[in-house]
Amino acid sequence: MKLVLLFGIGYNKYYIRKQRKKIISIDGGVMRKFKAFTLIEVLIALTILSVALLAIFRGNLFNLRSIKEASELNTAVMAAESLIKELIGRGYPESGTLEGTFEDEAFAGLKWSRTVETLDIPFVEDLKLVTVEVRWGKDKRYILETILSRY
Repeated sequence: MKLVLLFGIGYNKYYIRKQRKKIISIDGGVMRKFKAFTLIEVLIALTILSVALLAIFRGNLFNLRSIKEASELNTAVMAAESLIKELIGRGYPESGTLEGTFEDEAFAGLKWSRTVETLDIPFVEDLKLVTVEVRWGKDKRYILETILSRY
């Protein structure tokens, strides 16, 4: 048997091959085989990771926009309800249209319009249709309608 000298220690070629090819002897020389990732494998892994992170990031942006829109809509609903409650608290309303902005800090930036119309329904008297529209932003709005009776 031919022995190969590795770092001052004699090894048998057969023994070297059985060691899971960690050390291979070629023509009496010593060569180490390192198990590592190639550049292509690393680039593919980074590409997959970046695509996944981009999808997660875009999903989070969508969620943040949805939360903001829901919060704005919730504020508009509360503002419209407060206008109707204020109108009911003053008694039976007169027909007409009013517009304005909210003085309350909680509803800052919201504009409103309120329309009160008399309903002509046979056999039913003194009904009013109250329509409250709350606007914010460029084109966002919320409309709340209710019917009030004198009785």
